[in-house]
Amino acid sequence: MLLYATPDCGLGQVHGIGPEPVCAVLHRHRRSSRILWIKQTQYQRVPLRGRLPWAERPRRHAIDALSTRVRCNVPMLDQLKRASLAAQITGSVFGPEDEGFAAECAPFNLAVAHRPCVVVGAANSTDVQVAVRFAAQHRLPVAVMATGHQATIPADDAVLITTHRMAQVSVDAAARTARVTAGAHWQQVIDAATPFGLAPLNGSSPLVGVVGYTLGGGLSPTMGRAHGWAADHVTSLEVVTADGELRHVDAASEPDLFWALRGGKSNFGVVTAMEFALFPVEQLWAGGLFFDGADAVAVLHAYAQVTAGAPDALSSSIALLRLPALPGVPEFLADRFAVHVRISYLGPAAEAADLVAPLRAAAPVLADTLGPMPYASFAQIHNDPADPAPFMERTAMLHSLTAEAVEEILAAAGPTADCPVHFVELRHLGGALARTADNAVGHRDAQFALWIVGVGAPDDFTAMNAYADQVLQRMRPWSTGGRYLNFMAAQDTEASDVRAAYDEADYPRLRSIKRRFDPDNLFRLNHNIPPEERPMPDDNLQLLIDQAAIADALHRYTAGLDHGDADLLTSSLTEDAVVDLSPATSKIGFDFPALKPRDTVVGALIPAVGPLDTSHVISNIRATVHGDTAHVNCYAMAQHYLPGEGPKPDRTRHALMMNRYDADLTRDGSTWRISRLTIDNAWFEGDATVLLPGN
Repeated sequence: MLLYATPDCGLGQVHGIGPEPVCAVLHRHRRSSRILWIKQTQYQRVPLRGRLPWAERPRRHAIDALSTRVRCNVPMLDQLKRASLAAQITGSVFGPEDEGFAAECAPFNLAVAHRPCVVVGAANSTDVQVAVRFAAQHRLPVAVMATGHQATIPADDAVLITTHRMAQVSVDAAARTARVTAGAHWQQVIDAATPFGLAPLNGSSPLVGVVGYTLGGGLSPTMGRAHGWAADHVTSLEVVTADGELRHVDAASEPDLFWALRGGKSNFGVVTAMEFALFPVEQLWAGGLFFDGADAVAVLHAYAQVTAGAPDALSSSIALLRLPALPGVPEFLADRFAVHVRISYLGPAAEAADLVAPLRAAAPVLADTLGPMPYASFAQIHNDPADPAPFMERTAMLHSLTAEAVEEILAAAGPTADCPVHFVELRHLGGALARTADNAVGHRDAQFALWIVGVGAPDDFTAMNAYADQVLQRMRPWSTGGRYLNFMAAQDTEASDVRAAYDEADYPRLRSIKRRFDPDNLFRLNHNIPPEERPMPDDNLQLLIDQAAIADALHRYTAGLDHGDADLLTSSLTEDAVVDLSPATSKIGFDFPALKPRDTVVGALIPAVGPLDTSHVISNIRATVHGDTAHVNCYAMAQHYLPGEGPKPDRTRHALMMNRYDADLTRDGSTWRISRLTIDNAWFEGDATVLLPGN
């Protein structure tokens, strides 16, 4: 294996072909083709040639030059709050100014940089509970990261919980189960299970986190078609929900939450432990076939033929890949378009050879690594990258791989295509992956998962995503409309994108469960499922509409008086309206008769009040609605000044009245009008002569 150092002190890795297939992800620095190389098989200490010194390189954080920039421009959490949080945490707590903050925030996929206000390096479930409660108390979103292979929403201004300190694995060989805590990765499970002749439904990389992979569905390239999705075989979970409670969840306890977590990923809480089934297998017949890209037409058609009749024991994928000429890339693959077919079979070698014979016969084989393989060596099938890098990924689910679909893929990513990405891959689904299960993993009718991956600096992603958009558009005739959640990244986090990851009938149920367990959407820095919006019952909605329309009628009445606007006042009254001011006006010595109908009301009130500078404020409206009629009580404060005098500090004549209205209203279409208004009580201050007509 070779590691290379780019001029910005980043690291990359390429596997030699020899006994291991070529790693299909390579990263060339976008500003310079000058790359310094050394041969190194231990990841921790890397001697770099040229003028670069020895460097300590933790495997999880190989690109320090990018990760250190995370320390800039991050909001600082109040020191007392952080100190209070740290006092309750067994693990570690980091703020933006702390040494180690950048390394703790650094994900495997460097396409997204996290800038949280605080990072809690959880050592146990209690730490997770404390962190979640702290976030809820301070109204901060929560993000969780084990390895950070999937790039989604940056954890900016958030509480980021890292779980790599919680990486325990135990195997019950008799029960054929494994129990892992939140930060465990697949290599740990393989190391613990294979000595017992058991294996999990792991992913293609040994470095991927077990929990995140499984909660996203879990598409195993070794045994997926034989046993189904990894989520189907989870037997229990421990999860910290938004209320800070640690819940044990299984089919009998919290069945709805158990259903939603398996497929809903981190939307419903932080899973701190998981138990799942293992399968008896010691050996695979597995490996890969490499072909020259010029033979892509024949190979891809042969692959379609093989998968069309494949037994469930055969799991496979095919990648159209473009590898640059870098040290460690075999000459026959350097700077050329190539095809890589990946195979895993759970049966006898003779059967396997017969199954792949059409592929071997399709074109001259550049390299053939197929054969018996201990399950513990499963990583050699794909040889996924071991070092962090920025990469984009896009996906679609296909219902078939017809001859026409093959030709469309070749036109988009074949030998003559202008393809800026490194992979265009198809993974074969079907088999046990199509079986129904009681969880939220959807799109089980799909036969293939299309995956597009590009590696490079973030500035390169614009062209890569534009290309991916074109490919996905070209493949729409064969698309189910769905997407595989674990192959979605930061480019596909809109609500419509996330919805496409689930079956149509399941998405409303997920939102309903989200409302129960995370109503404030605390766990939203992900491919987010928002809480269900509960529509208001029609009766309640109509009542609110009526209340607003009744208030509008009262305000139109007083506004007509304030502005001397006869039309506005008229609009607030029914034709036979009665307005009786005498209970209030008699208290201040006025003899003001009851007025009716509407024309009389308007004709009397506008001349009396209109010349004054008047201001009404309506408050404390209490309305009772009965069909098309309503009864209302409210208060109306009215301040009156002589024309041109108010409000002024040196005023000498004013009248302030606090009136209580007792009124009946009638519905008129979508509006309400006053049919009777009585001022049945009044408090007065000031000069009553201001209110005398003609004064």
